[in-house]
Amino acid sequence: MDKRQFLEAVTEQIRFEKAREMISDELENHIEDQKEAFMSEGISETESYQKAIEDMGDPVEVGISLDRIHRPKMEWKMILLVLGLSILGLFFQYVMFKDMGSESYPYNINSQCVYIMIGLAVMMFFCFFDYTRIGLWGKTGAAVLLLLLLYSYFGGLSVFGQRGYLRVGGLSVSLRQLIYLYIPFYGGILYSYKNQGRKGFTKSMVWSVLPVVLVLKLPDLSTAGSLMLIMLIQVCFITRKGWFGEWKKKLAFVVSAVIGLPVFLVLYFVFFGAEYQKARLFSVFNTAGDQNYQINMARNLISGSKWIGEGRLNAKGFLPAAASDYIVTYVMSYYGILAVIVLLAVLGLFIFKTFKISVHQKNQLGTVIGVGCSLVFMIQIVLYVMVNLTIFPSTAVFLPLFTYGGTGTIVSFALIGILLSIYRYQNVLPVHMVRKQKVKLGL
Repeated sequence: MDKRQFLEAVTEQIRFEKAREMISDELENHIEDQKEAFMSEGISETESYQKAIEDMGDPVEVGISLDRIHRPKMEWKMILLVLGLSILGLFFQYVMFKDMGSESYPYNINSQCVYIMIGLAVMMFFCFFDYTRIGLWGKTGAAVLLLLLLYSYFGGLSVFGQRGYLRVGGLSVSLRQLIYLYIPFYGGILYSYKNQGRKGFTKSMVWSVLPVVLVLKLPDLSTAGSLMLIMLIQVCFITRKGWFGEWKKKLAFVVSAVIGLPVFLVLYFVFFGAEYQKARLFSVFNTAGDQNYQINMARNLISGSKWIGEGRLNAKGFLPAAASDYIVTYVMSYYGILAVIVLLAVLGLFIFKTFKISVHQKNQLGTVIGVGCSLVFMIQIVLYVMVNLTIFPSTAVFLPLFTYGGTGTIVSFALIGILLSIYRYQNVLPVHMVRKQKVKLGL
């Protein structure tokens, strides 16, 4: 049996087609290495090839063993956790609806059920989708999102006086949430600049600034800051791994940017923001005035909370946007402090599993995209909790899988689907196959 026949016999046993080329290349390299070793011992090239192939073992048995390893896997624990959190989020929405009544709770529970069903379908689509395509089309996808932001600024839809919405059919799409899909595309952009040194590092920083500037123009401080922080951490992560060559100075620059980002954003709104934005920014320190009704009401609910709640709100008054901006505060008032601790522990487990999927990858593209998606969830959850505890000013925040809303819900499920795809193909899509796909597509 020659080398070609051996490789064909092995790959015939591999059921996942995309893994066949990878396995064939790896086995061929191993055979060549063995052949060179035998030739160094004075054995002829023909005999060396034959001995190297014989040492590999029976091709059918080898193929069956490799098939068990190199095939897609499902992260069922993650899927079950996501389903559980989604059901819990719906439960909280239902309880708030029953407690507040339809007049004080202007949200449609049936609509949220539909959003979750659509989100689950989107999650499974991306789960079975080859995530490396996101890397291949990173610049194109990012450019489309930037153009949508530009369009919304000059001619988009305004909801309650706020820009940043698009009309799709009879539905309004929030670009404040849709823009988080920029993060996985940005991971593909970073990968495309690997090994380009200072030039690649500079281009990466430019791509990180563009969406932030456009989001600030909406204006949306919290989303702009979150995006910038996520992308800077992504750049820190790959710079430390040496993607751009010498890394110490570049890493120092990015770390300085991460530290200086909050100061810059605060100063930006102090000097250039509208009066209501300045008032909101200082509301944490100055609670007087009608503009601070939300933060004062949240503090009243928190201060009256017990370790175990009584199944009803503990303070008079209505907290606006409870189903979107203050779910944690509501749960603390309704069910008690222990309930919030359990909720935060479960959310912490969710974040831990997203990062676990991301960093345990041999595929570097999968790692950088996965870390970006994980950071989206971590930053959103941390910011949401800080606002709910009135540590941060009241601002537009989103709690993944809990907050009411179509765009945010579907985007969250899409990012989870990408993470599931990274896990699913971790043993079948090594990094060199990403580059081969680029060549095949003429990129």
